[in-house]
Amino acid sequence: MRVSTSMIFNNGTLGIQNRQSDLFKVQNQLSTGRRILTPEDDPIGASEALQVTQSKGVNKQFLDNQANAQSQLTFLEGTLGSVSDQFLRIGELAAEAANPTLNASQRGMIAAELKERRDSLIGLANTQDGTGLYIFGGFKSSIKPFGPAVAQASPPVLPPTYGLAGTTYVPYNGDAGRQALQVTSSNDIATSESGLDVFMQVKDASGNTIGRSVFDSLQNLINNIDGSLPYSAATQVQAQSEISAGLNHISTIRASVGARQNSLDSLTSTGQDVALQYDTRLSDLQDLDYAEAISRFANYKTQLEAAQLSFKQVSQMSLFNIL
Repeated sequence: MRVSTSMIFNNGTLGIQNRQSDLFKVQNQLSTGRRILTPEDDPIGASEALQVTQSKGVNKQFLDNQANAQSQLTFLEGTLGSVSDQFLRIGELAAEAANPTLNASQRGMIAAELKERRDSLIGLANTQDGTGLYIFGGFKSSIKPFGPAVAQASPPVLPPTYGLAGTTYVPYNGDAGRQALQVTSSNDIATSESGLDVFMQVKDASGNTIGRSVFDSLQNLINNIDGSLPYSAATQVQAQSEISAGLNHISTIRASVGARQNSLDSLTSTGQDVALQYDTRLSDLQDLDYAEAISRFANYKTQLEAAQLSFKQVSQMSLFNIL
């Protein structure tokens, strides 16, 4: 076989360049800790790694949504807890006012505290979250959902019986919508409760709507004991029954919120397990075996040095050196 001088030089140069390319690739692998730097390194592995990365990103978004939903539900449950506390105290005051031995002045003092509780209850119904949205406004979360209260004549001539004939003490300006977040590929979860369901459409233990909002029931109780109207034992009993129904109604909604929080805890735990599986698979596909890579680096380095030395020796060969 005839070997020309140009062939010797070309092959020598190509061999050095190939070994330099191999060393460059291994050096990048060692510096990044990744086995697959470009799809040509492992086409099948690179394709699977891309799919796993995309799935991992979707799972992370769901985990973020779950955390956001959990935060909103925690705030909602805390607010409902404060509403429940108000109802507990209102129920105690209503029971005190039903004592037949009390005179009008004593009932008036109870009515004064009930008015404070009423105002606090309206304030809780208009609670805003950290972004300034009203949590009981439904889809109209940027609009103040409750108020203003219906003005009464002073002095009152004949205070109305709220909740009847379309009269409402505190009107509702929101809607029946509930905000929701997608927490899995096939599951949305409500992160709010509408004021219509919580305060306006109170249900008794049988699930029947009593026909009055919590504010109407409370105002009827106040009207009965503050001297605006002659005290009525029958009205008092009815008001106490409605206050009790309101407390049970709030407790039912709190239980629903708690159930959603528990569901989110389970989803988050599952999502974190899935995220760990994705990380493990990506590690199997992409992470570098340092022992194997260092061995290849040493091997390529030896080959490059041998190629450079041999090229040097061959390139110096000449007939003129022996003439």
